[in-house]
Amino acid sequence: MSVRAALHLDPLLQAADDTWPHWTRDEPLLTRFASHREVAQWRMDDVDWQEDREMFLALGRLTLVEESRTAATAVLVFLVLPACEATVMRRASMTPDVRHLEDVAAGYLWSEVAQYPWDDPMKGWIPQGVARRVGRAIDRDFGWGETAERIWRDRATLDFEAVERLNHRGAYMRPLHTTDLYWWAVTEAGLSREDMDLLVALAVTAHEDGISSRSSAGITARSACVQLVQPGQTVDQLQYRARKALTVLREAARSTAA
Repeated sequence: MSVRAALHLDPLLQAADDTWPHWTRDEPLLTRFASHREVAQWRMDDVDWQEDREMFLALGRLTLVEESRTAATAVLVFLVLPACEATVMRRASMTPDVRHLEDVAAGYLWSEVAQYPWDDPMKGWIPQGVARRVGRAIDRDFGWGETAERIWRDRATLDFEAVERLNHRGAYMRPLHTTDLYWWAVTEAGLSREDMDLLVALAVTAHEDGISSRSSAGITARSACVQLVQPGQTVDQLQYRARKALTVLREAARSTAA
């Protein structure tokens, strides 16, 4: 297994190659190539650093266009994969479940390429910049190092015992609605029912799939969030919403304890 295998990238790259002249037609720097492999080979031929950067930016601009978004993103992900794989390798010794790490890294790699500020790019070597962003996202998810958010390095325990006693996913809402934890969250902590229901659903998912034992991010691990994302919503949006909800609960608990 590898980050590339986790991405299932090959069919997307083949589709990009099959329609290359069509979706690259507005970027002259790319029209001289016929496939992602030709771009990769060109980069290996001691190409000028600035010209290499311009090629990345040309592909990046095409991710901002609906017609070419998937193809351009797939090619960019392929080109920055070596830097990302190196980032993952440096962290592989920190977890017994390397496959889970690779799955998480794959999700973040696609996300970071898709969300990179191509219309206002940062200075420096783009593959390294993307890999650095992926590394920070992984650290935040697993709770590693100083770049991890404090909420994951200093977590408070929430009692989801009621969730763990449930036998199947669809049964959780009625018993959870009657627990002290649920009602304290929505009446005293100020959390909306929708956000508390999201946390409960994530708790069920994380428990059933063993996610909370593999990731320091617990119920908000990306592999849990990806199972609950709805049409029109991104995994990043759902994960951010869940983390924000947990922050509200933490602050309310501290205020109550004080």
